[in-house]
Amino acid sequence: MRTYTLLLFCLGLAAQLLGQPGGTPRIAQPISMPGDRVEDSYAIYSRLLESGPIEWRNASRKQWLIEDITNAIPLDFACNPASEVRPRGMNPHDAAEAPEDRQTAWNEVLADYDQRCHDVIQLNRESFRTELPVRLLNAKDKESYMKDPVRPPAEFADGAGLHRFTEVFFNVDHTLALVEEGMWCGSLCGNWTWVVLERREGRWETLPWVHMVVFS
Repeated sequence: MRTYTLLLFCLGLAAQLLGQPGGTPRIAQPISMPGDRVEDSYAIYSRLLESGPIEWRNASRKQWLIEDITNAIPLDFACNPASEVRPRGMNPHDAAEAPEDRQTAWNEVLADYDQRCHDVIQLNRESFRTELPVRLLNAKDKESYMKDPVRPPAEFADGAGLHRFTEVFFNVDHTLALVEEGMWCGSLCGNWTWVVLERREGRWETLPWVHMVVFS
């Protein structure tokens, strides 16, 4: 499957993707992650932190810096079709394609996304399972970090970038999953991509179904 890269030279769109002020979109209030999603979701988050498709994969770091709430579609925008917050190609309906023999399970994942794309999940640091410690940044922390990521406040040092996830979306049997992973590394440096994963022998493995990656 061919993968396409979208470079963001438009400051307005890049700022929107980074969560910078540029309007006042109505975002849902954070909620706790549903109990039946906790184990699989955090297994996937942890897996992607340590081996996912991010910028600065080999950068030296002593901790993972992660936004404390998941990224979600503003309430005034539809999950599908594409809109200015998820232009065509970046909406998961367009960004990934399943083989014909997996289409039923994939449609279940997309239906889960359509139902939950507005949900904002409050993450729990204790639920991550990573070798390096995790630090969750709230809105104030994020603002402080983003002022100068090269020389950040001491508590954010050695983080090598700020990570962000969406909620994880599943098929009915929790054997197939979809999540967006993003990493901001300063100014307009960053990348965002949807990731499709399959549970194989108890471990979540990535699948090569995504054909759109966003860089700025």
